[in-house]
Parts: sequence; C-alpha cells; structure tokens
Amino acid sequence: MRRVNLIGIGAPRTATSSLAWMLRGTGKVFVPEEKEMNGFGIDANVTESVYDMRFSEATTEHRYLADISPVYLSSIPVAEAIKAYNPDAKIIATLRDPVSRVISQYRHMKGKIDPSLGPELKLDINSYIRKGVADIYNNKLEDNSWYSAAMNINHSFYGRHLQAYYQRFPKNQMLVLVYEDLMRWRPFHRGLWARQLQRFLGVNVNQEYRDNRAVGFETKIADDMAVDLKKLFAADVSTTSDLIGRDLARLWGY
Repeated sequence: MRRVNLIGIGAPRTATSSLAWMLRGTGKVFVPEEKEMNGFGIDANVTESVYDMRFSEATTEHRYLADISPVYLSSIPVAEAIKAYNPDAKIIATLRDPVSRVISQYRHMKGKIDPSLGPELKLDINSYIRKGVADIYNNKLEDNSWYSAAMNINHSFYGRHLQAYYQRFPKNQMLVLVYEDLMRWRPFHRGLWARQLQRFLGVNVNQEYRDNRAVGFETKIADDMAVDLKKLFAADVSTTSDLIGRDLARLWGY
C-alpha cells in the first residue's frame, strides 16, 4: 500500500479546511472525506495499518495522498513519527497572526465543543485567556489537553514547533503558507496560495477557498490582554520569521 506523502500539520484555525478543499480540487491529491487523520500517536486508535487503510480509495491518478491534521504542528513527537513513517513526505504548515488564531479557536470551540470536554470554554474570552497564560507560565500545559486555554495558546508558538520539523525534513520538503495571504485580495496576494502550492507540488491549483470562519460568540479581548498576548508571542514570531525568511512581525504588528 502506498504511503501518505503530503501532510498538512496546521496550526488549527489557519484555513486548513481551505487547504484541503484546494488540494482535492486538483484531481491529483487524495484527501479523505475526514481530512484530519490524527495519527502518529495523537489518536491511539489510529494505528499505522488503520491509518494507511483510510487512503485505500486513492487511485493511480493521485500523485499525493494527503493528511491535513491541524494538531500535528504543536506536537514534537509527531514530527519524529512522521519522519519515521515517510522521510520523503512533503510538509505544509499554515500560520496566522497568533492572537487572532487564539481568539478564532476559542470562538470555534465555544460553538462546537461539549463544555464537559473543555470546562474552560464556559469562561468569557478574557478570563479564558488569562487562565491559559497563567497555566503556560506555571508550566501546567498537559499533553493532549486539546480543549484547554493553555493548549489553544500553545498552538500559536509556531517558531518552537516548526523547528522540530525543520530539524527533521529538508527545506525543499517544507512549505509554509500564511493565512493573511489567502484572505487579502490585493492584486499581489490574489492567488498567492495557489501559486505557492503549484510550485511546491507540481500540480495545477485553483484558489477557490472554502470559507470556514467561525461565526457566533463574537469576541473582543480587552486592550491590556491583547498587549500581554503580543508580548508573550513576540520572541516566537521573530523565531518564526527567521525560519521561513519572512518578516511576520511586520505583517502581524509585533
């Protein structure tokens, strides 16, 4: 059985659904109906054989078998597990302004997740973020606590997470896409994701993206909270900029 050779590692709420939509549209990339496989130790029930079977409907027309699982980025063990599974796999990371991403994930989970799974989602946005920041500073981040405020915030430390992938995969197997490039419609940015994907994969890509933005539970964090979050992420944004060769601090206002 063929091995998955294209893996989207996230982060969450950075247009990974649009990425899957665009890849499916090429006719050359097989993305399962459930785009998120959550293998490589994330879901203990997804053994390697179960994982491979989920791509059994791919045909010879598909040059790539793609798994788009947004939680992979923030798990260092996953980076090593992917390398062991297929060291030739191409890796796509998608990033977004860290503060905006945290708020979007809160809003998304607030409407989708049973509060019994994530009790902190009962908090208002400012109390939620305050709790998450405190847990980060007090080193109370628990593995696989997917619905906690601390894990939400942790997903936005792109630099520290990306380093694990850059240490294991050659740069020519890595592509980093930026959410804001997809959402802005200035002439320079229009179709930018499609062009980047086409160069990376060697297949034609149409940039008709899927609008999966979170709605409801409109949130606006307090000004002092926004300042504190930007301070928390500033050094990591600089690290990320150096890794990918782009001034994200300027783009995101850090």
